[in-house]
Amino acid sequence: MESTKQYSIIRRVVGLKGIEVYGHIGYFPEERKMGRLFRLDIDAEYVAPEVGATPPIDYREIAHMIKERFVSEGVLIEHLAEEIAVAIFNRWNTVEKVRIAVHKVHPPVGILAESAYAYVEMERP
Repeated sequence: MESTKQYSIIRRVVGLKGIEVYGHIGYFPEERKMGRLFRLDIDAEYVAPEVGATPPIDYREIAHMIKERFVSEGVLIEHLAEEIAVAIFNRWNTVEKVRIAVHKVHPPVGILAESAYAYVEMERP
């Protein structure tokens, strides 16, 4: 088996897909009152010079960050996505880019839709 020390790793991406959380989030009061299911997909991109050179990004911590933000009421899903991205940047200084999609499952839009979503991509300056 060849050693991985021969290779340099330029970019890595870790993520969580299809996270489900219930929240009282939305622009309209009736959305906040009823609550609904949300699904999130998150990618965190970071640079590591070699295998094991950086501390791991803990998926459980990301899940906890998400749960914390869904206890708020009245915020928009794009604001939630931005808050989560900033929390990830603040926690792991090796993360250079975060991509988050927040899906509101079966949104009240007057026609059957799987989801309405906001997508945010943020980079560290």
